[in-house]
Amino acid sequence: MSAGVGRSRQAAILFIGFLLGAALMGVEMAAIRMMTPYFGSAIEIWACMIATVMLSMMSGYYIGGMAADRAPRSEVLGGFVLAAGLFVLALPFFAAPMLDWMLANFGYDAPAALAASAALLFVPMMLLSFFSPFAVRLLLTDAKHGGRVAGSVYSITTIGNVLGTLGAPLVLMRVLGSRDIMLSFAGVIVACGLALIILRIRARADAP
Repeated sequence: MSAGVGRSRQAAILFIGFLLGAALMGVEMAAIRMMTPYFGSAIEIWACMIATVMLSMMSGYYIGGMAADRAPRSEVLGGFVLAAGLFVLALPFFAAPMLDWMLANFGYDAPAALAASAALLFVPMMLLSFFSPFAVRLLLTDAKHGGRVAGSVYSITTIGNVLGTLGAPLVLMRVLGSRDIMLSFAGVIVACGLALIILRIRARADAP
């Protein structure tokens, strides 16, 4: 692979990380809005949602790091991202029945909200969090630049996080409902998964 192709592939991976960072937080904002009619918007409910996302990201970083060491290929990462996108795509259709059932059986206190948050978000957030350790593994060419590579990956995904956190409630929720926002971000995630798979296919085609 030529240096130019290598740079373009690196830029594509970082741009995908930016989009996934925005989508991750956008999905969280939409999920909070979905849960508000059931559990309210007290600080305890926000704490349950944030804790769920943090735990899922921790799991994703750890498990994703192990997976990246075993199969450091962009199409493998793309498969995980695609699975997360399909889960988010289904969320608007099973969230209401599930929340109705949980409210009827467990009430609306903090433990029930924590369980509902985990049921809605743990799996897709964990899978999306595979991106960062995978991206570091894919972009790292020598240990001497490991810090810079890791810093670039986590910086660009965090910028995406900020955009998703602000953009969803301040812009998208003014014109779209929670279902449409969730489906829109699901489309972004699916597209990113497919793009990661295509990157591998193109790399093979460009190989001498």
